[in-house]
Amino acid sequence: MMRPLRTVLIALLSGAALGLLALMWFFPVLRGAACPPCAGLERAEAGLWVEANMPEHARAALAAQIRAARGRVADFYGPPQARLIVLACMSDACDRRLGGRSAAAVTYSLGDLSVVRIAPQGLSSVVLTHEFAHTETHARLGIFAQITGRMATWFDEGLSVLISNDPQYLHPGFGRGRCLVPPAAELPRTPRSWARQAARDPTLYAQAACAVLLWAEANGGLAQIRSELATGRRLP
Repeated sequence: MMRPLRTVLIALLSGAALGLLALMWFFPVLRGAACPPCAGLERAEAGLWVEANMPEHARAALAAQIRAARGRVADFYGPPQARLIVLACMSDACDRRLGGRSAAAVTYSLGDLSVVRIAPQGLSSVVLTHEFAHTETHARLGIFAQITGRMATWFDEGLSVLISNDPQYLHPGFGRGRCLVPPAAELPRTPRSWARQAARDPTLYAQAACAVLLWAEANGGLAQIRSELATGRRLP
């Protein structure tokens, strides 16, 4: 009885190990998170790894920006739940080593575990707040809900735009008056379809933010999003 069980366990562990190796092969940022020094990064503080030649004053400024950004996300969500590794580059060469392809920043997360890759053009409070909003949203969604698409990608992205108060995609003000671009009837629901459409349509983030505002207006306000997450309901 024990031998078949042991064989099954070995097979499961081997499959998991091979899957992890495959992910690390396809996503250099995950290799960087597993071994930051191998990617030319140095530890600046707990959870923050920066390009080795980043000056001390720049490291201190970035750490302060990260604390402020996480504070803004906490204003919406409350105490942080996400466990973060932040990999920050100040050169394009460093960003390319981590798999960067022009995006200012990207979050790779599974439940409450997140790796945030920050490119040189992403070293700003708005971008940091946007990415950390994703990490806290995903932490509250949980792994199963995230994998099964319980929250549409457009809702996830639009909510991060709102939490970061990104002036590139929002008017000042309140409610639907902040809408810069009215949303299309159908917005991308999956990460793949979002990435494909966002590459073609620079207004997509503004549309998603407006769609979340309209949802909130019809469903009791933005605070209702926290309640929906807490009860495990599908969004939208």
